[in-house]
Amino acid sequence: MTLETQDPHELWAQCLLNIERQVRPQSFSNWFRPTHVNRFDENQLVIQVPSLFFADWVENHYLGMIQSAVEEETTLVPKVSFVVAQATEADSVHTSATPAVVTRAESVLTGENAAKNTNDDGRSEASSAHESSLNERYTFEDFVIGEGNRFAQAMALAVAKSPGNTQYNPMVIYGAVGLGKTHLLQSIGHHARNLNPRLKVVYVPSEKFMSDFIESLKNHNTNEFQKIYRSADILLVDDIQFLIRGEQTRNEFFHTFNALHQEEKQIVMTCDSPPGELEGLEERLKSRFQWGLITGIDPPDLETRIAILRQKAERNGIHLPDEVAAFLGSYISSNIRELEGGLIHLMAYCSIHKSELTIEAAKSIVQARGPGQTSNLTIESIQQQVAEHFNLTQDLLVGKGRKQEVTTARHIAMFLAKRLTRKPLATIGMHFGNRDHSTVIHAVRTVEKKCKNDTSYARIVEDLSEAIRRQHAPE
Repeated sequence: MTLETQDPHELWAQCLLNIERQVRPQSFSNWFRPTHVNRFDENQLVIQVPSLFFADWVENHYLGMIQSAVEEETTLVPKVSFVVAQATEADSVHTSATPAVVTRAESVLTGENAAKNTNDDGRSEASSAHESSLNERYTFEDFVIGEGNRFAQAMALAVAKSPGNTQYNPMVIYGAVGLGKTHLLQSIGHHARNLNPRLKVVYVPSEKFMSDFIESLKNHNTNEFQKIYRSADILLVDDIQFLIRGEQTRNEFFHTFNALHQEEKQIVMTCDSPPGELEGLEERLKSRFQWGLITGIDPPDLETRIAILRQKAERNGIHLPDEVAAFLGSYISSNIRELEGGLIHLMAYCSIHKSELTIEAAKSIVQARGPGQTSNLTIESIQQQVAEHFNLTQDLLVGKGRKQEVTTARHIAMFLAKRLTRKPLATIGMHFGNRDHSTVIHAVRTVEKKCKNDTSYARIVEDLSEAIRRQHAPE
């Protein structure tokens, strides 16, 4: 493939769409939206980023994902490097071949700027930025209640009405991706601020908490960091499972938690599984999470899925026929995010083709989005079918075993999970014994390479893929 006649900015945008499907929305917003492409050809991809620490973080955590996305979208494998905006040429270029000076960094909060930029009420702009990051759509009014989330919603509302004054402190909401944890978390912030505008509500993804702390260490400015987080009336922390990564960050969060809890300030957190099952989370943190309320969110039932579709359609001024809502709700059940994505796809399809929202159009959308969007195709079902083919147990497939036949089956299962579902690499890795996304990338590349060189192996992979598609295809 030649890139000479193609706009590098369009190519990078295409790669970003690929990456956006694999990472959390907040991570994509933090680490990919600020990027620009300076050069994109067969030999080099030069990505412009805001700072050297930004380059370090993206290189250390997303380089493999970027390389994989570029290869998928362009079939090329250029050398990836980073250039820092408004830096001197001598200091700006940071290539993937050069080791990072600092191995962990996420976002920049310089002490110098934090000290200069203050609001009229004396709070730093960095502090108010955390408060203003609440999404306006994530309110209790827009949250559709069903059997799977009714208890969590009721407890979240109780916390929002009386933060720090209930038995639910801390509150931990856990559940799989796309079930509404972030929606509930931010709803608490909105509702509490509406009741008492003087409350300082700080919402932060755990990755941002890490990055702010690391940057404060770099700038010898931990006092400013602590001022932001330990002065909160309500601290809302999203995806605490990522706090496991850094020992110093875990220690700082532990002290932040203690400081707020002792002052009877409200703490609410989300994670992808019950805290007691988070491998690597310290016992002292697990025990503190047990002080309050831990509640889960389950996938929405059919009635709730239909209600979500109707609400989404009404918000967009669209009339959604009952039979279409029922069809989509029946075939897209993995999570709310996929459900809304299916409706958006359907509305776009009907708009382009100037057609009504009919069952026929909905079937076309379900088929176009692939079997991964149907109600019964999950990563677990792929694992089960692959395990049966290789005469293994599902536990052995996802376990730590390194025997050749187990590793081969595991790689194929990971490859098919990526091909047949729209799950992010991190989610696929989590379903395979909490493995890192880089392990999934390695598995996918291994299978692709072997398929090119071994026709019998390729036939096994394709036969399994077709069998899974047929079994889970919509009627």
